Parts: sequence; structure tokens; C-alpha cells
Amino acid sequence: MGVVFKGVTAWLPPPDQVATVDIRVDGRTIESIRSPSAKVDPSDTVLQGDGKLALPGLINSHSHAAMSLLRGIADDVPLHTWLHDHVWPVEQRLTEEDVYWGTMLGLMEMIRSGTTQIADMYFHVDAVGRAIADIGMRATISYGVVADAMDDRGRSELAAAERAVDVWHNAADGRIRCAISPHAIYTCGEEVWKAAIRLAQRYTLPIHTHLAETKREVDDWAQVHGVSPAGTLAQLGALDVPLIAAHCVHVSEEDVELLATHHATAVHCPCSNAKLASGLAPVPELLRAQVNVALGTDGAASNNNLDICREMRVALLLQKATTRDATVLDAGSALEWATRNGARALDQATGRLAPGARADIVLMEMDETNVLPPHDPVSAVVYASHPGNVTDVMIDGRFVLRDRQLLTVDEREAQTQAKARSGRLRT
Repeated sequence: MGVVFKGVTAWLPPPDQVATVDIRVDGRTIESIRSPSAKVDPSDTVLQGDGKLALPGLINSHSHAAMSLLRGIADDVPLHTWLHDHVWPVEQRLTEEDVYWGTMLGLMEMIRSGTTQIADMYFHVDAVGRAIADIGMRATISYGVVADAMDDRGRSELAAAERAVDVWHNAADGRIRCAISPHAIYTCGEEVWKAAIRLAQRYTLPIHTHLAETKREVDDWAQVHGVSPAGTLAQLGALDVPLIAAHCVHVSEEDVELLATHHATAVHCPCSNAKLASGLAPVPELLRAQVNVALGTDGAASNNNLDICREMRVALLLQKATTRDATVLDAGSALEWATRNGARALDQATGRLAPGARADIVLMEMDETNVLPPHDPVSAVVYASHPGNVTDVMIDGRFVLRDRQLLTVDEREAQTQAKARSGRLRT
């Protein structure tokens, strides 16, 4: 018994095309994509796709979902002030249950905007993992290590990172995987980085970190060490394992070449970087060097929004405005960053609608005022859509959103919990 999306318009993989097809899901995978005239097995559940666009589930390649509880606590301040004077002090007060409900709030928002998979870095990883497992999301999660040296704190931080792997890697029927996450070059000492790299190599996991987010970070580091943060990571061996590098705003030509040579992923977070006045990642240069570029929202405390479609739109608009070149990037490229490139970064059989791929599928209503007329469905998604266009979300062959209703969580309870806990954090 399968599920058939009947006569649905779909964005299909290279050579990229939009076509009307039947998509049949069998278990956790896409079994076939075929002509709408094909016969349907009487035992299949048939969902009519008239007026709908099917996309592979969108991928948020850099998030801190639990920071939804911190949305709006410190707007309109620079990153280092935001981080040191506002965010970190509040985060020290977060309990495991706070992180569970904050993560759940973020996941609900992401699912409602078409995200099916995330790369999330935080602490209280058990709470993060529980929320992801409960709601049915696909994720690569990690404990964010912060330690200056391999002293008692450093050993404790690495132990927490390893414990997260032991508990959560391949959990929830394989939907949850793990990464190793030294927070940044400036928040972890050299020996901590070396230990984290060894841990990633031992478990064959990627490293997920922040890189070159602000000019101050890069300038301060180069003044002391005589090399860029990316250059230091190369010297330490961090580029010899799969690297997911969030931000990459202030990377030099040499840094870009390092990332390209080592097949690293640069996760562009345009809204967060713009709001914190960090700058704009050189996406055209990264792409020309054949760096894998993916998209992330960062946390809701620095972005205030977790909609990957919005990230696609803002990414394109900022690049066009700053280069004064309307042709510099296009909608199809942005959709690729949010799907196939994210899947490549996370080493998952997702990010595409194709036989054998995991059944992570999003349906968007294209008969809504904001996306009509349907001259170009991809352009409509990237430049005009909003979360209200998302009607259905399937993850791993299971509906988590059906007819705009969340099926795997009590949304009202989650909202109540989030409001109560955020209120306590404000006092």
C-alpha cells in the first residue's frame, strides 16, 4: 500500500524541469515518478495534486532551533554585543525542558514553511533529539563545544559531544544523525579542536562550526596568529573531514580555494548576517570555485524567522543589489542550495524528487493570490511564496503536516509552553 500524489506539478532534478507527474511513495522512499496516465493500484492512497507544486523537502543547513525562545530579546545590536551581553547570559538559565519546547517551537515553524531537514547545533542535546524524534523531523544534531583548553572543562565538553553521538546517531529510524561541533575557532582552543577532529574521524562524522562570521573575528584572529580562521582550520586538519561551515562572510580568495579544494560546505545565512550587520557572504565567488553552498536560517534570536524560502529570496536580492547585476544568481540556483546542496552537505538521500530518494516531499498551493499567475513555479516559490502556501509536508514517507494541520505535535500545548518559558526568561 503506497501513497500517490496524482497529477501534481513537480520540480524534478537535473536537467531541471517542472512537469505534471504522479509521484508514488512506498514506505520511506519515492518508488516512482511517472506519467499521470499510469494506472494506480487500488490499494494506494491517492492525493489529488491539482493546483499544487511538489518540491523536495527544504533543508536548513545551519540552525539553533531552541533559540526560538529568545526571539526578539536583543534586536538591533552588533553580533558581539548580542552574543556576550544578551544571548549567552540568558542561555545559561535554560533548562532541558526549556530547550525541548524551544526546539519544538522552531520545528513547528520550519515544517509549516516547508523545511523537512535541519543541521542543528546546541546544548541539552537530549532535549533537541527528543523534540526532533517526537515531531518526525530529519536532522543532523550536535553539541556545541565551547572550551579554551583540554582542561576539566574541555574534557567535559568533548565528553558531552561524544555522548550525544552515542545516544542519537542513527536514532529515530535513522532520521537523526550527528555531527561534531566545536563552536568556532575563537571559542575553542587548539587542543580542543584537535580532539574534536579526532572524534569526528573516529565516528566518520562531519564537523559543523561557525566560520568567518564577522570582520572583527577575522581581523583579530589574523593579527594574533598571522593566518585567517579558515587557514587555521586547514592547519589543524579540520578540512580533512567533511566540514559544514556556517556564514563564511569574510573569506578571502585563499580561504575560498581552501574550502573548494577540501570539498567543504559554506552555509549562507543571509538574513541573520544582514540583521547583525555582519556582511554578505561572497556567494558568486564561492560558486565559481565550486564550493558547495547551502542555506541556513541561524537561530530565531538573530533572524527572528525560520523560513528557508525567505532565505532564498533575501540571498538573491542582496547579491543582486550589491553587485548591481540582476543576472548574478537565479531562482533555480537558490532552490538548489536549499535542497540538493543541503542534502550533499549532510550526506543524505534527500533534496530531490527521484526514484530511490527518501520521501521528504512538500506540497505548495499555487492557486493562491500571492503566487498567481503560474508563469514560472520556481520563481513563484523563491520570490513570492510564504509559509501559508505550504499545505502538506511528508518526511520519511509520513505526513507531519496535512491540509495545513500539524499531525505529530499538539501545537496549542507547544505554544503555551513556549510562552510560559520565554516569560520566565524575561524576568
